[in-house]
Amino acid sequence: MTDISKFLSNVEKSKKMDRQKNSGSYDYNRIADNLRRLFNNATSCPTELPDTLFGYWQDTYILTSANITEEPSQENLNKLAAILAFLDNSDEFQDQLSQDDWQEIGELVNDEAEDLPIDILQDLMKILVEKGAY
Repeated sequence: MTDISKFLSNVEKSKKMDRQKNSGSYDYNRIADNLRRLFNNATSCPTELPDTLFGYWQDTYILTSANITEEPSQENLNKLAAILAFLDNSDEFQDQLSQDDWQEIGELVNDEAEDLPIDILQDLMKILVEKGAY
């Protein structure tokens, strides 16, 4: 099982536990902090960038949802997995992100570039150039 598959599995477990604790009812708001923690722990990327990218994903795809209690949908979860893959220099799920996503991710990486180790920054920038973020 890849790290991303393990992350996705852990998210499903978290959703299942929330349903069990709440009479079969699920609500994203109850698992949001746990999901953020799972995401941050799943990546090897240091600094605040993972948390920043999680915030972008949540603001863009979850908090704008018409039915937030059902989030994250599989589609939106796949987008988060793509961001995780990006942070870990993997090409898994990366087709899930739009050109707008890549451009926003590029801006967020630029904002935090000075805090990133040079080897990680180079890997991220290479992907961003390949994806047309710049």
